[in-house]
Amino acid sequence: MGAPSEATLAGAQHAEQALPLSPLEALHLRAVLSAALERLALVGAANVDAAAQAQALSRSVGDEIGRVMAEQRELEGRFEELVAAQHELRAQPNKARLQANEAQLALVSEALRAATQRLCRSLRDNLNVADNMAKVANERADVAALLAATVEALRVGAGAPPPSVLPVAAAVLAQEREEAAARELGDAERGATAAVRQLRQDLSSEKAAHDEAMREKRLALAALKEQLRVDRLRLAVEGRHHAKDLAAANQCARRLQRAELASLSDALALLRQQIEIERSGAAAAVEHLSRAAAARQDDAVGWGSRREEDAHAKERAIEVVRAQHQRDAMRLKDLETRLGEEQELKARRDERMREEAEAAERAAADAVRRLRAALRIQAAWRGVKARRQLQAGKGTKKGGGKGKKGSGKR
Repeated sequence: MGAPSEATLAGAQHAEQALPLSPLEALHLRAVLSAALERLALVGAANVDAAAQAQALSRSVGDEIGRVMAEQRELEGRFEELVAAQHELRAQPNKARLQANEAQLALVSEALRAATQRLCRSLRDNLNVADNMAKVANERADVAALLAATVEALRVGAGAPPPSVLPVAAAVLAQEREEAAARELGDAERGATAAVRQLRQDLSSEKAAHDEAMREKRLALAALKEQLRVDRLRLAVEGRHHAKDLAAANQCARRLQRAELASLSDALALLRQQIEIERSGAAAAVEHLSRAAAARQDDAVGWGSRREEDAHAKERAIEVVRAQHQRDAMRLKDLETRLGEEQELKARRDERMREEAEAAERAAADAVRRLRAALRIQAAWRGVKARRQLQAGKGTKKGGGKGKKGSGKR
């Protein structure tokens, strides 16, 4: 412990003035503190060798730290191998191996981070043992000196100053202030650590997002390159096919034009032959028609005389036909008269036959009505006769019954 400051001494004096000690209390405190000094001296005398204890603890801690560091070196080597392989896999078209490499890289990074945390925890939990033992011895010596000073301040006697616990009070106040400052410093360190951890998490998330965006862009770029390669191949193939199609179409068109030109030449020659034939035929027809016209003219003269003779013959035939027509008209009139008489006779016959048929139908209907009336009369008569027979039978049964009853009485 260091020497108390002036503010600490002032606070201790204020506390002592607020709580003054009586001589009896001073003696009691002096006895208790003297016993504590003796026990501290006994602890210092019975303490083991700090160097041996520090060496044993340092050996076990060193083994643990060495194991953690070896594991960390192995993970670092594996991390470097995966990073080196990732550059080669990005240039390959197969992206499945690159994705597997990224997954392994994430696992190795997590394991390396955990190993680093274990190493830091081991180093923080296992400090230098020799320094700690020396620090404990120094603290024990400071406490012994403080207690000795307090025992001396509590001395009661003639001519001595009033008993006081000023050294202990000052030391306690100083210790409390140091602890408050240490707590404030620890809170500040924890806040800073939390801020750093949050910043690291934000940085990690942003890095992961950036890596994911870059990976998507690389995938999109690879897909676009592949599409460009496919389009180039397709355009090259389509260009060759199009050129061949154009050449074939050109050759086909030329062949068709040649064939059509040959056919048109043949048709032209044929038309020329037909024109020559038509010309020769037209000349022959003109000559023939000229001869025929001359012959027709000669025939027209002969036909004129024949026409007059035929006209007189036809007039005579017309007169004969007119006479025949008059005879036929008279005969037609006679036949029409006879036809009217025959139709009138036929109508009379039809009327007579209809009347006879109606009379026969009336006679048949009368016969049917008479038959039905006779059947009804016969049925009524049979009913009357049957009722009379029933009534006669009932009367006979009643008379017989009375006779039987009278014989019984006798």
